[in-house]
Amino acid sequence: MTGLIWKDLLVSMKTIRAYAMVMAIYFGMALMGIFNFSFVSSFLSVMMIMLPIGAFSYDEQAKWERYAMALPLGRRRVVGSRYLFTLVVTLFSGVLAAVVNAAAVLAVQEPFLESMASALSVLGAGLLIVDILLPLCYKLGPERARPYLYALIFLPIIAMFLAYKLGVHVDLSWLDQLGASSPAAVLGIFLLFPLVGVAAMVPSWLISCRIVERKEF
Repeated sequence: MTGLIWKDLLVSMKTIRAYAMVMAIYFGMALMGIFNFSFVSSFLSVMMIMLPIGAFSYDEQAKWERYAMALPLGRRRVVGSRYLFTLVVTLFSGVLAAVVNAAAVLAVQEPFLESMASALSVLGAGLLIVDILLPLCYKLGPERARPYLYALIFLPIIAMFLAYKLGVHVDLSWLDQLGASSPAAVLGIFLLFPLVGVAAMVPSWLISCRIVERKEF
């Protein structure tokens, strides 16, 4: 399975290099005050968490699935390697977000707690989206599953906008109370977001395994 994880990493290297260039530009713009660092770290989390979905496109171009499913590892382990790759990317995204936010503290004295809370929230939401999309990619293929990605991203935004226009207000006073808590407690609460996404990987993996076991390649 380690070899399969390395395969996903290697085929994603071109995308990672492109992301690194984009992030370097955004980091420079944040230093100039155009963006704040919380946006940069959150955007970084979104880009990184999309790597497992992008790996499906490369597999489809190379007809990789037909070969991979014939490996002695078995279909469940082949599927599991993609989820382990997702977990590795998630951990790496969290570390990078912490590094970016720590640099923000040193460079412009931006509050580390707020930026990190934002990055963890976005990382958790992105991981939940990936948990939904991975079974769809196995079922439909990456191209046919792509509209579902757009729906998962934009439908909540549209719903919140409509709710705002209709005068529906959400009580966010608990955030003020949360701000009075210790930094460790606040980070612990926001750390729950990606942990929920990691926990949701288990049923997502089981569904993907069921789809792949019934699929003919």
